[in-house]
Amino acid sequence: MDLGTEIKTRARDLIKPRATTQEQNIIHLYGDIAWYGILFGMIQAFLSVYVLRLDGSDTHVGMLTALPALVMMLCSIPGAQMVERARNPLAVLVISATLQRAGYLLIALVPFFFTVHRAEVVVVLVGMLTIPLAVAAVAFTAIFARAVSPDHRARVISIRNVWLGIASTVVAVGGGKFLDLVPLPLNFQILFALGFGAAMLSSWHLTRLQLPQVAQPTKPRARISLRALIAQRSFARFTLAAFVIHWGLFFAVPLFSIYWVRALGASDGWIGVFNMVINATTIVFYPIWGHIAARRGNRFVLIVTTLALALPPALTALAPSVEWILLPSLAAGIIAPGFTIVLFNGLLEVCPEENRATYIGVFNALIHVAVFLAPILSTLLTATFSVAALLIVSAALRVIGGILVWQTGTLKKRAAH
Repeated sequence: MDLGTEIKTRARDLIKPRATTQEQNIIHLYGDIAWYGILFGMIQAFLSVYVLRLDGSDTHVGMLTALPALVMMLCSIPGAQMVERARNPLAVLVISATLQRAGYLLIALVPFFFTVHRAEVVVVLVGMLTIPLAVAAVAFTAIFARAVSPDHRARVISIRNVWLGIASTVVAVGGGKFLDLVPLPLNFQILFALGFGAAMLSSWHLTRLQLPQVAQPTKPRARISLRALIAQRSFARFTLAAFVIHWGLFFAVPLFSIYWVRALGASDGWIGVFNMVINATTIVFYPIWGHIAARRGNRFVLIVTTLALALPPALTALAPSVEWILLPSLAAGIIAPGFTIVLFNGLLEVCPEENRATYIGVFNALIHVAVFLAPILSTLLTATFSVAALLIVSAALRVIGGILVWQTGTLKKRAAH
């Protein structure tokens, strides 16, 4: 079969009617992430640059990460309760996701309405948009559990992340060239407006999801107490392990760039190469880890990847020159996809179906405590300890998280079939 025929066959297979509701859901989940990946790539690559071009400071750039983490920490549990009370959780997902995504059109319009303090306005808007994002994150996780059966989840998650990586990479490359061709701030405004349009197509795919009917409770569900949460031993152990792991992950986030630039003298070109290696390797290894998780189970992959996640900070701390950072970059691109897949899949496994949204909200809130506080702590400690030593601490925390997963028996040993 020649290449043209192969492409036509694949295209027909993509658009042909699906035999089951789950197959239709999976196609729409892929469409959702592919279109959203365009906006995500713009946010990831250019939002901080946009703030700097609007006369923002390093503090403003830092707040783009810290403020959303704080809002997620505070809003995840109330958002979960909103999802629990909703008669139609899918409608909650569509509305909250659309509100969050539409907000980037407002961000694009900021230079039209403000001549001073524009960077501050963008930061505040990003923080406000995290409120519907907190609701959407809980709603999506709960709905995904209903839309896709356990034996298909690892594959669907891995392919969704491949689409996200492809879309983000294309946008990062093409968007950078576009920004150089069009004057400021119109270039960023057009870029974010295009991202808004793509995100609306993403939301349309969410409206096409079809969920199996579940029995509605005869009375409102009671709020879950702390004792009840702890009593769910699998959930409590999984959350504890994930909390420690995320401390190790986000403790190192500011340390990498500090070490690259100050200790090794990395140029912007080298930093671009590191990120390219990570992104390209990640795209390749998402489907590989999805296959492994489907065969060996979430627990196996979570233990292996969590322990292996100690390699990027450890290898970075030991790197004698900038060229050696290619090794931890490659390691991060190989390992991170497996961890991402099984963290999401494992959360669905340990959350009871009853009050699932509340459990997800509690998990998200606790994780974002680490996301918010760990980078602040690590940067404060650089005044007392070397960055290399702190990177080793990050590696040790990741190993401890992996040991917790192993010793507590969190997750099943084999995937469901």
